[in-house]
Amino acid sequence: MNRRERRKLQKQGVQVPKDPSINIKLSDLGRDIMTPTMESAMMHEINQQCLEADKRFSLDLDTMVIWTLYQCYGWREKRLHDFYLAMAKEHRRMREFYEMDDLYPERYKLKEKGIDLEKWQEEVLNNDP
Repeated sequence: MNRRERRKLQKQGVQVPKDPSINIKLSDLGRDIMTPTMESAMMHEINQQCLEADKRFSLDLDTMVIWTLYQCYGWREKRLHDFYLAMAKEHRRMREFYEMDDLYPERYKLKEKGIDLEKWQEEVLNNDP
């Protein structure tokens, strides 16, 4: 449950306890006590939590993409809808096909084709005022 949902319930008079969280760094645990299996399991769990967060934030990301296509390239509702459905279908297909513990396997496939979005992102971040 996120803060917005918790506040909404509180306005309705429902007391909702916060979910407890524990922050642990690998360096705090000591590398020598972490077996590769334990480390892999921990990274898997972290990735699963990232995937859950991805579901929550994907609407905002999708909205930004659709708005850019609408505002900058003149796409209208039917074309935007078709694009959105195709994009969501392709994302699901790639995640299922590659069965990766990663949020966006598409990034790796694009990098194989010479399209490095991480490099582009760095370029944008370095040019921000």
